[in-house]
Amino acid sequence: MPTIDIDGIEIFYAEQGMGDTLVLLPGLGFDHRYYRFAVPLFAPHYRVISFDPRGIGASEKVDDNYTVEIWASDFVKAIAKISEKPVHLLGTSLGGSMAMAVAETAPELLRSLTIVGSFSELDRAAEINFSLRSKLIARLGLSEEVATYMGLWTMSRSFINSDQGYEQMKQNLALITRNDPVLYKKFVDSVLAWGRCLPGQENEPKFTAKLSNIKTPTLVIGSGNDHLIPLSLSEKIASHIPGAELFVMQEGGHIPFIEKPHDACAAVLEFLKKH
Repeated sequence: MPTIDIDGIEIFYAEQGMGDTLVLLPGLGFDHRYYRFAVPLFAPHYRVISFDPRGIGASEKVDDNYTVEIWASDFVKAIAKISEKPVHLLGTSLGGSMAMAVAETAPELLRSLTIVGSFSELDRAAEINFSLRSKLIARLGLSEEVATYMGLWTMSRSFINSDQGYEQMKQNLALITRNDPVLYKKFVDSVLAWGRCLPGQENEPKFTAKLSNIKTPTLVIGSGNDHLIPLSLSEKIASHIPGAELFVMQEGGHIPFIEKPHDACAAVLEFLKKH
């Protein structure tokens, strides 16, 4: 399995296709298989690199703090090692937050930035949701019941009600429950920390205040039926990054690359053609 050594930690990645490099960062607690339907659609056009963030999947698991900033630092170093030229960077959900942090700190590494169903801050409902997740994991571990509760927020009702959608939901639950419960709680808490929602962060500015520093050509994608991270948070990101384009999918849930992969990938490919 291909890995990159980042400060003594082995970070796994999957590679497919040829051409300019497109880097994919997955959502909370997922490995590269988060993009299992997207990679075959991107690979005929790009060299696609799908990472497992530290602590997840085949990447090394360390007993340490996990924050968006730490993950982003890993990917800044990893991108510099895998490509001599600037890359296209795409992140979904928490992976989108990582991608924004990369773009803000190391713009020279990027040719374009795509953010899907992500957040630079949390609204009250999302904060309550992730706080509840953290408390449930602390009490019950990463049980099937807890994973199912989380899955209900990431897939739309119509998708779950279809046989295909229900099967994909079960595959996602299998991926999530492979995480170590102690580490996964840290991953959930990293969402709250990124949103500046933890005790002691009351006076810290939201990352939204830094979005104007991002000068990389940016596409922001949000779904109208995303129940976890509402479209309004995607709209906020797009309105604060200079020149950013906003693409709204009426359907797609929180993970459009699973619910509507052809539509989501088509929007990304159209954007990448310009850059």
